[in-house]
Amino acid sequence: MKKHLIFLFSIILFTSCQKQNTLLKDYVQKNDPAFQYEIEKVVQGDSWKEYIVKMTSQAWLTTNEVEQVAWWHYLTIVIPDNVKETEALMFIGSGDQSNELPESANPGFVQVAVATKSIVASISNIPFQSLIYKNDSFGERYEDDLIAFGWRKFLEGGAKDKDAKWLAHLPMTKAVARGMDVVQEIAESQNKPVNRFVTAGASKRGWTTWATAIADDRVMAIIPIVIDLLNVVPSFNHHWKCYGEWSYAVDSYVNEGIMEWMGSKEFNRMLDVMEPYNFIDKLDLPKFLINATGDEFFVTDSWQFYWDDLMGEKHIQYIPNTSHGLKNTEGEYDLKSLTAFYNAVITDTELPTYEWYVSNDSIYLNIDHDNYSIKQWEAVNEETRDFRVDTIDRTWISETLQQSENGSYAVKITQPESGYKAGLLEITFNPDSEIPYIFTTGTVVSPNTFPFGDFKSNNPKGTR
Repeated sequence: MKKHLIFLFSIILFTSCQKQNTLLKDYVQKNDPAFQYEIEKVVQGDSWKEYIVKMTSQAWLTTNEVEQVAWWHYLTIVIPDNVKETEALMFIGSGDQSNELPESANPGFVQVAVATKSIVASISNIPFQSLIYKNDSFGERYEDDLIAFGWRKFLEGGAKDKDAKWLAHLPMTKAVARGMDVVQEIAESQNKPVNRFVTAGASKRGWTTWATAIADDRVMAIIPIVIDLLNVVPSFNHHWKCYGEWSYAVDSYVNEGIMEWMGSKEFNRMLDVMEPYNFIDKLDLPKFLINATGDEFFVTDSWQFYWDDLMGEKHIQYIPNTSHGLKNTEGEYDLKSLTAFYNAVITDTELPTYEWYVSNDSIYLNIDHDNYSIKQWEAVNEETRDFRVDTIDRTWISETLQQSENGSYAVKITQPESGYKAGLLEITFNPDSEIPYIFTTGTVVSPNTFPFGDFKSNNPKGTR
């Protein structure tokens, strides 16, 4: 009898774990009668056509919980006259309810579509905002304030499955999936079918980019941008050890008391539902991570908490002298490297071969490619371990390294006389190309010591 009970318990536990890992996908795949769309405008370009669409993706929560339940979005869909690929790029954008219908697609997306002979779409209002939650004195909520409120509701409710609906990453992901449906329908009507997608987005939309690959099998590759926080708990403990406080950029979560839940069963359950790191065995598709060296949300060497665990083809680019908005001394981030990766993925072009690892403040890099250039970037903070643009400004400097005969490099990030130094290697493959590949190693900080200890909550919440 005892053996039977143990066996039964094992089945229940296994079933629970399976359900735990499908809540996101189940939510995204569930039909919603609120879904609808209308083509508002068609723009004819020189060698392409644009469709401007207004779409309602779903009804989120109820009128007892939020003022407006219908999530609507604008979609721009660029279809070149000469489409050769059956894959499309879906760029996940922000925006809010006050935005008017776009006159046309982003010129950069038009260029990508024409250059790659593929369909390029963008979706706005991810998340749908602003939102006013019922019985919430805060008023209109945007971005992280909107998301953090739902996190708190889920945690305070005991992290039950039925309350996963409060986690805004679920409807954010669903909205993108419905956008992909629309792209496919319109593309099919033009006899230019789309079978698979590459998704890309920044910040909260970067997290959503990961989530689309978890929830939708049509996603073949991802480009998450400035969302350098996979493996959330050790990453944010690292954040605390560097700063001794929470960066102002994460105030939304601090104000909702989210940090006090870290380490609790409820917080871990929330991560089980939606944290990309917990789905890492399913995320073996090609991926290109684009991060900022001076991000006010994330510490510059946060890659160390997830990079080695990522499976499949993977590339990373830390852009020097940029904050979360990816603006540096040369202006806004251009789409060249993103375009190069996207084009390689959809045309089955082999990407450059190289490997790197870090040991004892040194970067070891091996390149199996003939046409490339390489730079060493460094920045110094003479006082503390903080490389946010807000703290050190745009003070990263570069030096072009001489190409080695065998493609091997060993570069030590030497300790400064005082404070800390951060460094990385940047490789530009096919540098004379119109769309070169630009990849980097992870950032290394020397010395690898910390001015503060581990985070310990003065008011821990949840079940321990």
